[in-house]
Amino acid sequence: MNIRILKTLIKKDCKTCLSNKNILFMLAIPVLFCVLYSYVLGNAEGMSPMYTLQLCAIFSVSMIPTTVLPAMIAEEKEKNTLRSLILANVKGQEFLVSKLAVCMALTVMDAIIVFFVAEGEIKALPVYLLSIVISTCGLLFLGAVAGLLSKDQTSAGTIGSPLLMLVMIPPLFSNIHETISKVAVFVPTTSFQTIFHSYAEGGKLLQHDNVTAIAVCAVWIAAGYVIFNIFYKRKGIDY
Repeated sequence: MNIRILKTLIKKDCKTCLSNKNILFMLAIPVLFCVLYSYVLGNAEGMSPMYTLQLCAIFSVSMIPTTVLPAMIAEEKEKNTLRSLILANVKGQEFLVSKLAVCMALTVMDAIIVFFVAEGEIKALPVYLLSIVISTCGLLFLGAVAGLLSKDQTSAGTIGSPLLMLVMIPPLFSNIHETISKVAVFVPTTSFQTIFHSYAEGGKLLQHDNVTAIAVCAVWIAAGYVIFNIFYKRKGIDY
């Protein structure tokens, strides 16, 4: 890949995200919920700052790779800028790596804002960000697949919604039903919750549950990479 072209694409994607109202709204949802729970509903509902932090961080990890990333890819198709990039000798790998990098940066940025709004402890920030990155990596390739399958931003939302529900609902409702709890163990968002919560409670970073959580994310990354390559090799990015 051409590093100069990649840098240019990343700058373009950042500007595009900041000018897209739908993407900005998706980025704002976790932060708005965090403000709401931290300063309005938290005391009334008896929610601890730690619970609020984990809840809203799960929103960030779930929503951005499964809704924002597909929308970023689909927007290029919808506005016919993708065809122009291809004609300008931009490779598919450069196009997709730029989108993945920007999506990861947006997720981390959103998670950091949530962390400070929820008044997380600074000493826990490195492990918090590490768990955010690991769990987000487990969803990026599948989010990119949703973008490849989408013709416009509307269809991107429709295609990405099942994946969003799959990774967001189980960790939030794992305490309600035993079946949901068993399913939740196998999604990356629960891995984030497991790693960060155990460390915040004084546990070791590489204890048994955390190693299992990391292994789950590794499986999602590998499976997502395989699925992504199947679609990419058969269809490419412009179809």
